[in-house]
Amino acid sequence: MNTKALYAAGGGIAVAAIAIFFILGSGNIRLPGGQLYSAPVQVAELQVVLKDIIVQKMDDRNANVQVIFTAYNPNRSTAILETIHYSLHVDQFQMTSGDIGTSPEGFVASQAGTFPVIANSTITLKDTKVAVRNNFTASSWDSMVSEMAQYTVEGTYAYRVTGGNFETTPGEKDFSMTFP
Repeated sequence: MNTKALYAAGGGIAVAAIAIFFILGSGNIRLPGGQLYSAPVQVAELQVVLKDIIVQKMDDRNANVQVIFTAYNPNRSTAILETIHYSLHVDQFQMTSGDIGTSPEGFVASQAGTFPVIANSTITLKDTKVAVRNNFTASSWDSMVSEMAQYTVEGTYAYRVTGGNFETTPGEKDFSMTFP
């Protein structure tokens, strides 16, 4: 028997097995007896940050308030940002609130109102609402349009991350951020 040919064939099989392992990934391993082992996949939560608040006075009672968020995906797979629900406060007054995106309802729901965030990337999301001046909010509204306000933005955001084996990990996080 030719030992060189035997070693060459064994080496070729080992190289092929290693190549298949890396190509298909290490997420699933079939154990003896047919049991499927799925290695746990670490999924980090999506990171949403308040980037800016821009106020434009329209008239003596109304101002456009644009709230700008960024969402960073630290994972190796794409995340789907479904919604950001927020309320914007100056002092003790809620000046406006809003929603960015929509939660899909059911398995076959449209994904039109969701935002994919590619692995290790950041997207920017903007929402504009009108803040109305009244007797209660006058001093807070005035500080907004004169760019002197200290803002508190509170809310929640919902997202999904697809990990190994196409398993989806949902997440929802409450937040409270100040600006500037």
